[in-house]
Amino acid sequence: MGILVGGLMGRYSARSIYLFCVVASAAGRNGYFVMAAWIATDVSNSASALAILLALGSAAELLTSNVGGALVDRFDRRLVCIGCDLSRLGLMLSTGLAFLFGDPLIVLYVSWTIFAIIDRTYSTALQAMIPSIVRPENLSSFNSVSYVAMQTGNLIAAIVMGSILAAIGRDLTPFLPGAFFSLSMLGLLAIFWQQPLSFSQRGSKRDSVRRLDLLPTTFTVHPLKAIAVIYALIYSMGMLVSVLGSAYVIHELEGSALQFGYLEAGWAFGSIAGCAIFLFGSALSRRGTVLLHLALAGIILSGFWVLQSFPVALVQMMFLGLSYNMARVLIDVRVQSTIPIGMMGRVRSQIHTICVAIGLLAYAIIGVIGDAFRPSEIFGLFGALMVAVALFFYFRMDRGEPLESRLV
Repeated sequence: MGILVGGLMGRYSARSIYLFCVVASAAGRNGYFVMAAWIATDVSNSASALAILLALGSAAELLTSNVGGALVDRFDRRLVCIGCDLSRLGLMLSTGLAFLFGDPLIVLYVSWTIFAIIDRTYSTALQAMIPSIVRPENLSSFNSVSYVAMQTGNLIAAIVMGSILAAIGRDLTPFLPGAFFSLSMLGLLAIFWQQPLSFSQRGSKRDSVRRLDLLPTTFTVHPLKAIAVIYALIYSMGMLVSVLGSAYVIHELEGSALQFGYLEAGWAFGSIAGCAIFLFGSALSRRGTVLLHLALAGIILSGFWVLQSFPVALVQMMFLGLSYNMARVLIDVRVQSTIPIGMMGRVRSQIHTICVAIGLLAYAIIGVIGDAFRPSEIFGLFGALMVAVALFFYFRMDRGEPLESRLV
């Protein structure tokens, strides 16, 4: 009886600490992004500089994502996360010091590229823990709670970092994300020193990693190919907003760093609402499909081209965040319920590789033509593409089974 109670307490404690780590890590990640996006755009006075910055990170992820996934499947995922947090903390401290002596844009290029590799491995490892600490019937609700926690961290970071950038400038701002990464590491250390949990026990003997699994183009799970491509477009939409959001505020809305922080906060608030919808029951979640969110996000994104004011942009960001994260929850539940736990890291990395490949293409286009078109025009064109792809899938995919069962 004591063993049973202890096991249940350990499981619930692990879930709570896990969510704390999600909040802390998301706050650090988004705080660093808000800082990097604003500084790159402000220093260069160009949207192309930010596109180059994020393209470097995406290229690094594309080449190393599957290697990180293989590491996640071979080692204790808690230790992988702790190592990543320690590396991210060291990187933030180094970035802050480098701002004092070097060109801030060059510093950001190097720092962001390294950060992308570390952070992707961390995210894959953290996400791969979920099926081992949550019962299959609770995957949807826990993924929703996890995304609420993540967006809560994003919301905190967006508000705080916007204020700090406006108050103290760039030199000391990397230390704030570093503090959040320290909190995440402390939480993971607390989990690690507890009684061994199910994810470490079940993950101790995993399938061997083939050399092919390390290649960035590998994607062998056929039932997930279509949904991965659709998710890649939704993911690229989020990347596009990240690249051009600061330029949109500066050049078209003529706003400040504080207003950019508010837009990021609007995205996070909408994301929390989107994830919270799943907590009202599985019947509600089944009504949404990834295809529907692809079309909805495309329509909203196109709205930036037509309606240009800060209040309207804030509402649009809220709805984009809502649709984006509802799609992510649906896809995560599908993957976690389909893939064996020993392959979770590699499959998650393979899906992310497809997302990054499409996003990298978008970055390259923006890097070349970013200064020739207004950000709202690029939003409108990509939104139209998303709607067109949604219609293509709707009319051309096999109608032998219900559309929702194939895309959710």
